[in-house]
Amino acid sequence: MSKVKNYYWDLAEKAVDAILLELKIINKYVKNEISKDDAIKQLSNVQNIELCGIDDYNVDEVLDMAKSEAA
Repeated sequence: MSKVKNYYWDLAEKAVDAILLELKIINKYVKNEISKDDAIKQLSNVQNIELCGIDDYNVDEVLDMAKSEAA
């Protein structure tokens, strides 16, 4: 039973790590510290980003929404 628990614990930790890294990158983009292209490249390199609902098809939309909500 502990192997199953450890497996799901690891998945949860990976998801949290992806979310935190995603938020750091998006915040840098919103603050104009990095360009949109750089943000897309950095987000595409985040492991397990798909657990956050971000993929190659909607990354532009996610960044645009974050920027418009910050304004």
